[in-house]
Amino acid sequence: MTPGAPVQLVDRLFRTDEWRTVPNAITALRLLLLPVFVVLIVGEHYWSSMVVIAIVFLTDFVDGFVARRTHTTSELGAWLDPVADRLTVIVVVLAFWLGGLLSWPVFVLILLPDVVLSLVALIAFGGASFPVTWVGKVRTALIFVGLLMLLVGVAVVDQWRGADGGDGLEVLGQLLVVVSSFVLLLGLVGHYVAAVLYGRDLARRWRARGRAAA
Repeated sequence: MTPGAPVQLVDRLFRTDEWRTVPNAITALRLLLLPVFVVLIVGEHYWSSMVVIAIVFLTDFVDGFVARRTHTTSELGAWLDPVADRLTVIVVVLAFWLGGLLSWPVFVLILLPDVVLSLVALIAFGGASFPVTWVGKVRTALIFVGLLMLLVGVAVVDQWRGADGGDGLEVLGQLLVVVSSFVLLLGLVGHYVAAVLYGRDLARRWRARGRAAA
């Protein structure tokens, strides 16, 4: 990490322009709800966790919409929004794994690109943000939808397993779990495509910095 990089990052995010905006507050709310979601999933409160994660997913789109409509974009918001996207995926996937809803290979496959690229960005660039691309947005949407379908399926199976007249609903829940696997697979492919694109962006920045220093 370059000397003074954390200080430079703080200056850029909090002293360049006004950072106390409604969109940034919405993003902060998203981050504050993530630990609540983890506790609910681990405690098998599936229906309550669905409400929390629905709010989290909704804020992912609301903060950008509000920023554009109210013209309250900021340096902090441009940096924090993609970081919050990645952190949301990491924490949600971690919660699913801790709650026994995802196997560890899937957990590792989703986690690995973000951890590696985040470390590279932090060490080499002092915290370069993830670029917002259509591939990344589609990838995030697929992973979120897949995880939400999995959560709904598990909740339905958990509630109606062995209940009188609940056979049809239990089958529906199992079907949702199966379909969620295919949606997550598509999201995982997009996840690695987005990671390659971001890796190329980091490499381009590194070469440009090398040419500027020469």
